[in-house]
Amino acid sequence: MQNGQKFKRLSTGRKIATVCSTILFGIFAMVFLYTIVWVILNALKEAQQFNENSSFELPEAWKFTNFIKVFTEFHYRDYYYLDMLFNSLWMFVVRIFVNVMSSALLAYAIAKFRFPGKEFLYGLVIFANTIPIVGSGAATYKLFLSLNMVNNPFLIWMAWAGGFDFAFIVLYGTFRGISSSYSEAAKIDGANNLTVLFRVVFPQAFPSIVAVAITQAVGVWNDYNTVMLYMRDFPNLAYGLYLYQTEEPDLPVYFAAICISILPVLIIYAANQNLVLQNVTTGGLKG
Repeated sequence: MQNGQKFKRLSTGRKIATVCSTILFGIFAMVFLYTIVWVILNALKEAQQFNENSSFELPEAWKFTNFIKVFTEFHYRDYYYLDMLFNSLWMFVVRIFVNVMSSALLAYAIAKFRFPGKEFLYGLVIFANTIPIVGSGAATYKLFLSLNMVNNPFLIWMAWAGGFDFAFIVLYGTFRGISSSYSEAAKIDGANNLTVLFRVVFPQAFPSIVAVAITQAVGVWNDYNTVMLYMRDFPNLAYGLYLYQTEEPDLPVYFAAICISILPVLIIYAANQNLVLQNVTTGGLKG
C-alpha cells in the first residue's frame, strides 16, 4: 500500500523509468529462473527420454533416484563426487580465509599508517584491478612450477594471499571510515598495534569482512580455472563437472550433480544477502 502511494507521487518520467526497469529486471529474472527449472526437470528424467526426446518435455517418470546416483555414479577416473566435494570444501575455506585476511591486513596498514610509498601502493592496487590478468598466465604457471606449487596443496595457498584485489578496495574504505579515537584510546591503555587491530578495529569491521568473504564465496566455489591449471590432481566440483562430460556421461545424473553442487553457495548467499548489500555497497574508494 505504501509502495503504491509512493509510486503515485513520482513524476511522469520517474514512473516510466520505474516501469521500464521493473520489466527489464523481470525479464532477466525469468531467464535465470528458466535455466534453473530446465536443469531441475532434466535431472529428474531417465537418460533414454533425455536422449530421444526434446529436453523441454516434462519427465515421463520422475527419477528422484538420479540425485542418489550422483554419489555412486558421478566420477572421473578414481575421483567420485564426495572426493571432489572434499577438495571443493578445503579449497573454499583456505582460499577465502587466506585471501580475505591478507587483504584486510594490507588494507588496514595502508588506511591507518603513514609510511613512504603509501600512495604508490594504493595506486598500484587500483591499477592492478583495472588490467586483465590473462596475458600473465604463462609466466604465472612457470613461476608456480618453479616454486613447486603445482599440484601441491601445502603451498598453493601462497597464490591466494595476494591481497591486492576487490576485497582490499572494500576493506580499505571500511578501515578509513573507522574513527582512530578507538585505537588511540586502546594505545593509551597500553595496547600494542596487534591488540588494537584484532580487538578494536576488526570487531568494528567484522560485518564488512564477512560480506566480502560471502561475495567471494560464489566465485571460489565455481572456480575451475585455478584447479585445471595448478591442481589437476585434486579436482573440485567445478572442474569435476567439466571432466565428467568427457566420460560419455549419464546427462540426467550430470544435471542432478549440478543441482546439488549449487546448494551450498546458494544457501550461504541467500542467508546473508542483506549483510552483503549493506556492507559492500557502503564501501568505496576513500583515498
